[in-house]
Amino acid sequence: MKSIFILLFFSILFQSFGQNSELNLNNYFSETEIADLNRMTDFFQSELCGKTDRIEFGECLMVSFPENRELFQYCVSGQISYRKQKKLYKTLNNSTFKKIWALCPSTILITEPEYEYQSICFSGDTQFLAFIKALGEQNEYLKYYGQKLERIGGFDSGTFLSESIIGQSEKWNLDNRNVQIFLAIHYLTHNDLENRDKKAKRLEKRYNRDMIKKIKKTAPNKGYNL
Repeated sequence: MKSIFILLFFSILFQSFGQNSELNLNNYFSETEIADLNRMTDFFQSELCGKTDRIEFGECLMVSFPENRELFQYCVSGQISYRKQKKLYKTLNNSTFKKIWALCPSTILITEPEYEYQSICFSGDTQFLAFIKALGEQNEYLKYYGQKLERIGGFDSGTFLSESIIGQSEKWNLDNRNVQIFLAIHYLTHNDLENRDKKAKRLEKRYNRDMIKKIKKTAPNKGYNL
């Protein structure tokens, strides 16, 4: 009987440590906003794998990465339907959207005339920033992410995010719901950046194509193709 009580004690103690390892979302968001964050994260997982099982979130994410490392930064967002994402926005409370995002004026300077449009950006909310910085206390990449968000006021491009998750998976607790929420927000943000203004993306792609053509014409012929 004594051994049973000892096992029970350590089991409760272990569970308490496990709970403390997750941030208390109520310190950063209202109950309504937390419900929205969970809805967003479930949507993100559903788009990747057709299911919303939190236990399988990590496995779902990992199988979404392509084998080509050069495509890591583009792979996940491209699997999310922006049409569905816009419908998701309509289900969110206004306070939830504003706590994370804003719409900022942007200008493409590489075209004539210059093209002005609106793109999604960080809202500057201090509570959301505090949430990211708190996550960074347990993860170096998230620490860097929070620092950039604070200093520059913009979301990180995520160029090395996917590579970090794959190459340093032991440093990522993908079972942690707070980490899942962060990843959903990051990839939904970049999916929005890629799709909100179609003309802006067409202009950028056209400019990139023209630049590649110019480079090919002016590059010396050394027996290899660019």
